[in-house]
Amino acid sequence: MTTHQALVLDRVLLDAALAFFWGGSGMVFVTAGGARARLLATMRVPLLASSSLAATAAIAALPVQTAEIASDWTSVFQADVLTTVALHTAVGFSTVAGAITSVALFGAVFAGYWRTAVAFAGLAICETVTRGHAAASFDLAGSARMTVDAIHVLSATAWVGALPPFLLLVPMSRIPELRREAVVSMQRFSTLGHAAVALVLLSGATNTWLIVGRLSLHPNSPYQWKLLVKIAVALAMICLAIANRYLIVPLNRNHPETSRNFLMVGAALEIALGLLAFALVASFGLEDPTA
Repeated sequence: MTTHQALVLDRVLLDAALAFFWGGSGMVFVTAGGARARLLATMRVPLLASSSLAATAAIAALPVQTAEIASDWTSVFQADVLTTVALHTAVGFSTVAGAITSVALFGAVFAGYWRTAVAFAGLAICETVTRGHAAASFDLAGSARMTVDAIHVLSATAWVGALPPFLLLVPMSRIPELRREAVVSMQRFSTLGHAAVALVLLSGATNTWLIVGRLSLHPNSPYQWKLLVKIAVALAMICLAIANRYLIVPLNRNHPETSRNFLMVGAALEIALGLLAFALVASFGLEDPTA
């Protein structure tokens, strides 16, 4: 595996782990009554595992980033090179900060401080915008660009990360004593999902304009080609979400079991597309937007 491939893989793992925790724990908090207790009991171990993966990927990011900069895997074992990258480069400093936050996230989860852990997850996600092509200087224009990007990644990861617990809520609606609370919770997911999708679209368009300099994209550019594919993936996810909400949910009145099955298939497809989007972002996020 090349250093570049390793860095892309590390970014995918970190983004997916943080998204699962950010969106998943958020969904647990908005779940109603007894369904919340059941959902938290089911999600507790996966959330701990995702925080552990996030911490591991964040810690590994510095040596992998160093190897990528030096184009040499042996630099991973050279303390002076690691120190130079960590303390004397913007990407190194940001990577170290992200590792500290992700380790704090794992510590908070392990200690049972769930609300604190959610705050750390949100902070860790925001810190990812200070690395890769989205990174900018902290002047007014640069800060505005990173703020828009932070809104984009927070809303996108909340949407994708909330889908696994949504999958768990659907079968809960079959249980008589949990049906009402599960349905209310799924309605809350739908309402918050509308807001998340709107933020993803608005911030994504703004971000493209700020980074590329225009809304039209050229497929001859490797960066812009992958961005076009990512936009297509996001639009496919939005179409699935709309179909679930406005076609499948009304089906529940007369065909509840069919509606549940379609909802689960649709959510599973959205998760798969979301992971594909993370992989694309991890890849083109390391490329030159103008190339």
